[in-house]
Amino acid sequence: MAAHSAIYPYLTFTNTKEALEYYKNTFGAQNVVRLPVTAEAAAAMNVPTNVDFSQMTMHAAFTILGNWIYASDNFEGNDALTNSTRLLIDIDSDDAEKLAAAQSLYASLAKEPSVKITMPLADQGWGAKLAMFTDKYGLTWMLQIRSWSQPNHG
Repeated sequence: MAAHSAIYPYLTFTNTKEALEYYKNTFGAQNVVRLPVTAEAAAAMNVPTNVDFSQMTMHAAFTILGNWIYASDNFEGNDALTNSTRLLIDIDSDDAEKLAAAQSLYASLAKEPSVKITMPLADQGWGAKLAMFTDKYGLTWMLQIRSWSQPNHG
């Protein structure tokens, strides 16, 4: 039976337009779509009229290793992120193309000064490799590489 629903991370930033460039350049984000705020939407959200709406983001979407992530500007003014939120990218190691892309991304991030590797990519007790890292926005990412043909105990 095909899935008819899904959960996607929806991130907010002070400047989503800038964040999209960061994820494109640093994480190799693809399929980037950005919708600026319209004057009508700004009025509905009580955004001051002296703001350049074209620089603000109403909605954005992008993929990292084929996984969709959504984003927008934080119109509520609360920029606090918590380290209790983590984004897990789960890669099937039996798919040679996805495995190579994940390994390439990790190697690139390990050299990137704006990314802090908090746990290097290494074998774990449940039969997967796992890495953890934090990006310049304070988001914690987890990259798991495992065979999807085996039960996931992690």
